[in-house]
Amino acid sequence: MIDAEVMVRRAIEDAGYRVHDANVIFGVNCPNIDLVVYGQRRAIYVQVKSTSRAAGKNSIIVDGAPWTEAQLHGGAPIFNKHKGLMASIVVLADLSARDAPEFYVAKPEHLTKLVRRRGKEFAAKPKRDGLKRSIGFRKELCKDALRKFRDGWHLFGPPPSAAKTAGG
Repeated sequence: MIDAEVMVRRAIEDAGYRVHDANVIFGVNCPNIDLVVYGQRRAIYVQVKSTSRAAGKNSIIVDGAPWTEAQLHGGAPIFNKHKGLMASIVVLADLSARDAPEFYVAKPEHLTKLVRRRGKEFAAKPKRDGLKRSIGFRKELCKDALRKFRDGWHLFGPPPSAAKTAGG
């Protein structure tokens, strides 16, 4: 079975970009980045998150770890949690239908704002028995909230292939 990073890499390449594995380029594990995408004007560090089974119907996992108090209420980072190289783009791969994966491309700050708002709303909602809900749930968003990010490859800028067709 093909892993999520390989599927994302192939989808980005199909959109006309060159892509390399960050761990291979830098020769060490890069905790904040998985891929380096080369556009016509710049290279971009990318973090990949994948979903095969989200808890919510028609939802996508943004981060599989449960919320921490610092992340939900204190503004602690959800992406780029470690020192060093930082991702400027996150690709969410919905692999629930492996024969028709969906990709959502966004800046980490946009995803953080959306998922934190959703997390606070859900955490504030009492459980069925009226008791306070634990914040130990995963960070998920419904696909409707992510619709504008679907196949947002344009965030990488023009692909290198565009230079050949436009100028030469």
